[in-house]
Amino acid sequence: MEKREYIIYEPNTVDYQEFLLFLQETDDLIVPPISSRVKLEDYAQKVTKNATMFVAKKGGEWIGVEAVYFKPYPDFSFSTYLCVKKEFQNDSTVGMELMLRQKRYLKENRTKGLRFAIRKSNAPLLNYHLKTGGRIVSEHTYPGTDIVEVEMEKVYIKD
Repeated sequence: MEKREYIIYEPNTVDYQEFLLFLQETDDLIVPPISSRVKLEDYAQKVTKNATMFVAKKGGEWIGVEAVYFKPYPDFSFSTYLCVKKEFQNDSTVGMELMLRQKRYLKENRTKGLRFAIRKSNAPLLNYHLKTGGRIVSEHTYPGTDIVEVEMEKVYIKD
């Protein structure tokens, strides 16, 4: 059985083409798809240039990614992307491990906390974040849809 590896890429240290391939393979898992809002190639270039990326790999293949725009205290960092390939979603350890590594990294590098957005309909993830210190900051509906997005934050350094 091939072992998974988890790698942290600082901004500008990963080839955007690798992330672009992952985006293309998983775009239908994001609701609404990222490609319905921006060009995937532009998004891949922006994220790999500016975000710290937490990547899960198996056999060299990207199977999960979280991308975070890091900002030091007193600011919040922002998670712009989190996705695990469909065939690995039943094994919750991939997503959980990415989030745990992100949290450890952000605490070690002293950010105030993390802000992020998730679909309100994603009850398991919403409940997980509420149980682990997250709080809802706001919510909005995507124009022309019934998709409700919840903006949340977790505080790591209290003032």
